[in-house]
Amino acid sequence: MYKDSIYKIAEGAKICLLLFLTVLPSFIYGQTVRIDSVTDRDYYDFFNSTENPYPVSSMIGQCNPDSLKTCNLLSTPEYGVLQEDTSEIFKDTIFSKADRAYMYSQCVKLKQRHFEWKNGLLKGIIVINGDRVRKVFDSAGADSGWTVYYRIFRQGYNKFSVPLFSVDKTKCIVYRGFECGHTGIGNTNAFIKKGNKWMIAKSCGPWVH
Repeated sequence: MYKDSIYKIAEGAKICLLLFLTVLPSFIYGQTVRIDSVTDRDYYDFFNSTENPYPVSSMIGQCNPDSLKTCNLLSTPEYGVLQEDTSEIFKDTIFSKADRAYMYSQCVKLKQRHFEWKNGLLKGIIVINGDRVRKVFDSAGADSGWTVYYRIFRQGYNKFSVPLFSVDKTKCIVYRGFECGHTGIGNTNAFIKKGNKWMIAKSCGPWVH
């Protein structure tokens, strides 16, 4: 009985903390922000209305994502790199304090939801199972894993984060990467929406290997 009570109290405290983190931006910055105002459709609309602004496009053949009519995309979004690069972008004045708090709230929500990309909703993209890809490399190793991978999936794969939006959804930050063996490219970009198009406002953390 005592243990059950302690468990219920702990669970209640956890829920209260999550709720506090969700509504915190509204109280601090005096804005009414609905965290659920960012939907899955916003994610897909963003990617369907932009180019693929990689830091380089000099790679050839199947290792140049711009040369492919259709690209593979891991179903699991990339977050680790985005978190590091976002700290660099926030040094600029593109995003207000309210925007930054709102983006943090979106991250809290995403961790609760375990969002994954769905096939058929992104132009020129084939979504492949991220867990299956990881199992291929875990079982075959880094080098032999690519041989097995190409036998199954034919070409390299993209890694996208979901875009994190500003309060008014006219600005966002997104990470994109592309792996095709021992070669790959990627970067994080801040975008501003002008009319119906998303334009790059700042690029950060480009990498090539």
